[in-house]
Amino acid sequence: MFKYPKPIIVIAGPTASGKSDFAIKLAKDINGVIINADSRQIYKEISIGTAKPSIEEMKEVPHFLYGHISVKENYNIYRYQKDVEKVLTNLSKEQIPIFVGGTGLYIDSVVFNYHLSKEEVDKEERGKLNLLSIKELRKLVDPNILKSLNNSDRNNPVRLIRIIEKNEKRELRGKELIHKYFVIDIDKEELNRRIRDRVENMIDNGLIEENINTREEDLNKYPALKTIGYQEFDGYFEKQKSLDDVKDEIVKNTSKYAKRQKTWFRRHKHAIWTNDYDLILAESLKLIKIS
Repeated sequence: MFKYPKPIIVIAGPTASGKSDFAIKLAKDINGVIINADSRQIYKEISIGTAKPSIEEMKEVPHFLYGHISVKENYNIYRYQKDVEKVLTNLSKEQIPIFVGGTGLYIDSVVFNYHLSKEEVDKEERGKLNLLSIKELRKLVDPNILKSLNNSDRNNPVRLIRIIEKNEKRELRGKELIHKYFVIDIDKEELNRRIRDRVENMIDNGLIEENINTREEDLNKYPALKTIGYQEFDGYFEKQKSLDDVKDEIVKNTSKYAKRQKTWFRRHKHAIWTNDYDLILAESLKLIKIS
């Protein structure tokens, strides 16, 4: 990516954990700006189902990379890095960037300075590994790692692909930027309650209408619409499922996604898992002072 001399704050965590509220409050206290790190909130045509911050919230402090591209465009972490670079380059010396979102790959591509080329990302997006045979996948795994696997893992394509991708990401890392990595830590039961409440609020705020509009504009054919909050409506307008069915599916899929998000963030041993705003503020100020 590039050299950035100032500190960066990351507020990550699973969906519905309250990241945006923490980020807005922190931005006000440290003269921060918020940079989106959610792979669905970048799209301008979908807002309710992606839980994009409201216009009022985005007026409280500067927000960047929210709704700045169309679902019709092909977007990836290579483009995301370039967009982030433009934002950071144009910030004043006094402004502190705060990355907020649940897309771990987007966050890590910045703070760990992934070295990416457009060709590498395009190749990755074509799902090349998914087309390979077990034998071909084994050839891409480090022999020492392959030898340590049990028979089941050696014959499991999903497991082999994860090992290959993990190794590739490690090799992509450059010199990490100065940063503090917070993960909002929410009790499982509380998080599930928030997810259910969020889905109800989305319905009340126009999620059905948003899905009608995207279908009328023939946008649901694009990959960006094959996501939670939109894919669950397949069959609803054809009277094949009820609204309660749709809501249950969204809650279920969101909970599964939140679990995957937590798994991603747990790999970062240096991350601070907390739900204490005072701690987040204190640690952020400490980083800013020494940087």
